[in-house]
Amino acid sequence: MTDTLAATEQSSGPDVAELRSSARGWHGVQLAVLGFIGLCGALQSGSDGAAPGWLQRLAGVLVLVALAVACLATVLVASEAWPVHAGRRPAPATGGADGEVRRGGRHLRTGIALTFLAVVLVALATSTSWWPKAAQSSDLVEVSTSQGSFCGTLTASDGGSVSLDVAGRSVVLPLDRVAGLRPVASCSGG
Repeated sequence: MTDTLAATEQSSGPDVAELRSSARGWHGVQLAVLGFIGLCGALQSGSDGAAPGWLQRLAGVLVLVALAVACLATVLVASEAWPVHAGRRPAPATGGADGEVRRGGRHLRTGIALTFLAVVLVALATSTSWWPKAAQSSDLVEVSTSQGSFCGTLTASDGGSVSLDVAGRSVVLPLDRVAGLRPVASCSGG
């Protein structure tokens, strides 16, 4: 089959052989794009869901449209890279080898443009993962010192201390006594 294809390309002219060679190269790129779309879909499904529901649905639709566009582009380029009509001579009405090169060139350009369109659609779909996360509902922190831990809300303080509002009373801790500070969802025993 490969020998027949190569013989047909050579008998059709060097332009057809160059077109087929270019289409085969682009076909490899397209397969990489299809893999990229699949990877982005897998990464998108593992996202934390910080984006609003409508944006997540839009991202899903964009990934599916990108997949469909990439598949169409792959078919167009593959039909020029490995034509199923390679054993037949083009009819004189189609313009012979020149007509085949023009038609193949159109398919190849359209396939390449659709490949780039698929990449853009995937980029738009994955951009939803950069949606800002909602602020935490708690502003509580736990401050650890060598004498124990304090849990409360940070308040204004000077540069050398940490001030907390702990159950309605103000606690001021010098920074040199602070061993750790971490946000917490709730204070247990404060």
